[in-house]
Amino acid sequence: MKQRNPLGLLSAWLALALTPGHAAQAAGAPVNASFPQSGTISGRVQNVVTGKYLTNARVSVKGTNLTVLTDEFGAYRLVNVLSGPIVLEVFYTDLDRQEIPLNVPPGGGIEQHIDLTSKARYGQNLEAVKLDPFVVSSHRETDGQALALNEQRFAPNIKNVIATDTFGDILGSNVGEFLKFLPGLTAEYSASGAIDSVSLRGIGGDKTAFTTDGAPMVTAIPGGDRTFYVFAMALTSTSRVEVTKVPTPSTPADSLAGSVNMVSRSAFEASRAQFVGGINLVMNSENFTLKTTPHTNGDKNTRKIRPGFDFNYTLPINRQFGIVLTGMQSDRFSEQHLSTTTYNAAGTATGASFSKPFLQTYSLADGPHSLRRTDFSAKADWRVTPNAVLSFGAQYNRYGIYIGTNSWTMNAGTIGTPTPVAGVPLSFGDGFTTGATGRGAVTISGGAQTIYGGTDSANLNYRFDDGRWKITTGINYSTTSRERPETDYFSSISSSLINPSRVSFTGIIPDRPGGIQAFGNDNREIDIYNPSNYQFGTATEAPYDTTSIIKSANLNVRRRFSFLPFPTALQGGGYRSVLTVDSRQNSRGWTYAGPDGITTTPDTPVPYLMQIYRGQDSHFGFKNVPFTSTDRAYAAFKSSPGWFVQTPAQAVAQENYRRTNSKFIQETVSALYLQAEASLFQNRLNVLTGVRFEQTTDDGEGSLLDADAVFVRNADGSFARTPAGARIRRADAGTVGSIEELRLTRQERAFRGMRTYDGYYPSVHFTYAIKENFLARLAYARSYGRPNFVDVIPNATISQRDLTQEQMDDPTVIRGTITVANTALRPWTADNYDLSLEYYTEQGGLFSAGVFKKEIKNFFGSAVRLATAADLEEVGLDSRYVGWNLSTKFNAGNARITGAEFNARHSLRPLGAWGSYFTVFANASKLRLEGNRQADFTSFIPLSGNWGFSFSRRQLVFMAKWNHRGLDRRAAQAAAGPDAYQYIKARTFLDMNAAYQLTKKWSVSASVGNIFNVPQTLLLYGPATPGYARQFRNTNSGVTFGVGIRAAF
Repeated sequence: MKQRNPLGLLSAWLALALTPGHAAQAAGAPVNASFPQSGTISGRVQNVVTGKYLTNARVSVKGTNLTVLTDEFGAYRLVNVLSGPIVLEVFYTDLDRQEIPLNVPPGGGIEQHIDLTSKARYGQNLEAVKLDPFVVSSHRETDGQALALNEQRFAPNIKNVIATDTFGDILGSNVGEFLKFLPGLTAEYSASGAIDSVSLRGIGGDKTAFTTDGAPMVTAIPGGDRTFYVFAMALTSTSRVEVTKVPTPSTPADSLAGSVNMVSRSAFEASRAQFVGGINLVMNSENFTLKTTPHTNGDKNTRKIRPGFDFNYTLPINRQFGIVLTGMQSDRFSEQHLSTTTYNAAGTATGASFSKPFLQTYSLADGPHSLRRTDFSAKADWRVTPNAVLSFGAQYNRYGIYIGTNSWTMNAGTIGTPTPVAGVPLSFGDGFTTGATGRGAVTISGGAQTIYGGTDSANLNYRFDDGRWKITTGINYSTTSRERPETDYFSSISSSLINPSRVSFTGIIPDRPGGIQAFGNDNREIDIYNPSNYQFGTATEAPYDTTSIIKSANLNVRRRFSFLPFPTALQGGGYRSVLTVDSRQNSRGWTYAGPDGITTTPDTPVPYLMQIYRGQDSHFGFKNVPFTSTDRAYAAFKSSPGWFVQTPAQAVAQENYRRTNSKFIQETVSALYLQAEASLFQNRLNVLTGVRFEQTTDDGEGSLLDADAVFVRNADGSFARTPAGARIRRADAGTVGSIEELRLTRQERAFRGMRTYDGYYPSVHFTYAIKENFLARLAYARSYGRPNFVDVIPNATISQRDLTQEQMDDPTVIRGTITVANTALRPWTADNYDLSLEYYTEQGGLFSAGVFKKEIKNFFGSAVRLATAADLEEVGLDSRYVGWNLSTKFNAGNARITGAEFNARHSLRPLGAWGSYFTVFANASKLRLEGNRQADFTSFIPLSGNWGFSFSRRQLVFMAKWNHRGLDRRAAQAAAGPDAYQYIKARTFLDMNAAYQLTKKWSVSASVGNIFNVPQTLLLYGPATPGYARQFRNTNSGVTFGVGIRAAF
């Protein structure tokens, strides 16, 4: 039977569902049937104290199934209300419930605006409260919490909704610092202590979808993964955050871990113009001074206490039009102190083993880090008609990263025998390593990076809702770039001890050796702090430029029906996006020859020592390390280019790197979906189900390496040979390893591959109200996670063996090896099962708990196999390579994640008057990983959690928040033994913030992050690794403080 086109089939279903008169015909009613007369009720719901219009307030007609939720403008519209006297019920979390008697005229409409308050929170005298800014300010967190809980409570699926006011002022308006406190999310940190990305339910950031108002967000990172990096994002334009763990048919299915949606502020959230803004200072605990102090980037003095600002301005010009303007700038300096101990369980004649390794290398890194972020956004909302809203938004985001990482590395070597043989052999124990004579090395390296990036985006959205039909559509455009440009300094330079050495470590503790010494072949100690004992070696530049552009459009059409005894709705729609990623990287190297122009004579690095950043405390007990300056070396390169020589091998490596890392991909995603929803048993049971079809097409370009392109071929494709049988080299191929050879063998973006994959992704969601405020939810959904770009952008290396004609005629002889990126990799897929219980208290609190299971399949595994025609077709190669060795990634393996989560947030108001000042919260996730592909999870944290409290009384608001990140298992480490992995040690942070209202309009605030300066510690061990060798790296970034003053008008 001929298979039907899935897009066409879904389109037909949608057209049938939306045909006029379909509802009546489906019910079997005649077209001219007589129905009781009815009318409409519409209006807006407002918090009368704060003046904010309320989203997702529930408005219902008492004694009927007629129920609606207010939109983001606080507006509601009830249709098909039977004429006559009715009672309107209005509910919003943590505000007093209202019942309003009305009389609906036949065929007419009523406009009924509703003001809600809370006598328990605000008191009886509402007029006095409206004028009291201290009361309004002290309840800001509670109001934000109620907004989020109300949306979460009435959502048809399982999700967590958190208002951005919930955790008080966030240092630098950093999105990551906010997200780390959400249930099920864990933060991924950089060496500077900043949060780069987040993972959800134990699955990495590359499988977590990020959107803004439903539009996809991407970042431009040259590494080629799909992780969305949050470090540059700002919270100022965001009202609340939605974390969805089980998707519905109307949302993208490419969210194997889950999805995070940032909901922007609306111009109609407020009834009058509001401006909230402030200025702040951010500082690091190691630089509490207003004076300039040394920075490695540029070897210059800079200020470490940096100013910033943020604001948001909401202007509802009238009931039909309003704008929101937001902006911020954050300039944060942080330290990067890294101490790395590398143990070796192998080597030559060392006597080391997995159970008795020796400390081979110690490395100290000192890398001050500055991050400046600027973000401005604008949004305009226009109510075109009473039932239609047109919204336009735009965002401008820029960031700059300034790093200068100096390192000092001591290596005892991997060979146990000395050279000369009369020297000292290697010996070691738990607390010492005595290196073999002539086998060690000491290196001083200077590094610097300046990285610029940013995002420009715009969106246009339309929403129509008349109570029966709801239509939403939008178009979105976003371009994101990241570059490391050519600058006035090298990316890195290195110097090493002039003479061979013997390196010894004594008094070894987990962080570092207590003593470090180097000895020459004559057994005399070498002063490793004296730069005259070093020779300048090499210098490199590593610029790159990556741009990602995404365009998307969506359409959603929903029709509510009333012909059945219970409310029903049918919704369908489509989505399309086009993403392009263009990445180019370079790496250029030089060898230092010095004034004499000879690379083999040692030249001292003394002229290139740091002049400003000297005598500094590099932490871990090291001071006054003779670090070298990339700026001074580059100045010498510009003034005397002959002092820096690029060898032929370096020139070839540079061009090979450029061609290999020039990549492009265009990814097109198309989707159609159909979903149905019904509310049964007097609205106690809500059922939502449907299916989504998604299709992905990848069209990529990468490099192609054909090592045999240097040989002459005959007309039939075989190699031309000399009378002796040797292959004939082309005249233009140059010598082996030459740039001429490279031009023939490595072709830039010459390998193109295009693949399409698709699938159906059904889901079903049940929400049952055990009581009005006690919900049970059960959900199933199928989702998927696409391969990273690095795995699907075409890249091939072809190497043919030098075979005789007799061997070529033998089908059992393998003709060569092809190493290729498999552009036909299918995505991971997961069957997701969730069960949760949610209890909402009358005081606006929440207690929830749930369990879940993810059955994941189609993991990626590397393999080498004899290529069949089917294999070659899959990776985009022709059949002439049948019988060759094919090395690539294939889909293989399964895994299962099971887990439990709980989340609680509540005021202590029920305990008495004193309790009304306190709110406590706690959440935790416990995960278990099973299956044969556990190693594919390179960041799996079995236990994570958050807890804290806030105190709010008139002028003062204080908050303490703890974040626990459990033991994090990273990538497998075969060098440390079987079942050895790298881990990030469990740690718990404490963040605090406080605000004090000085006057009606002015307040001051203070924040501190990681108040106890808990370091990030990397471990590396397997079952056989002894305790003394388990720590790999300690990273200390200092404590971050912020103080500011704010105004509200």
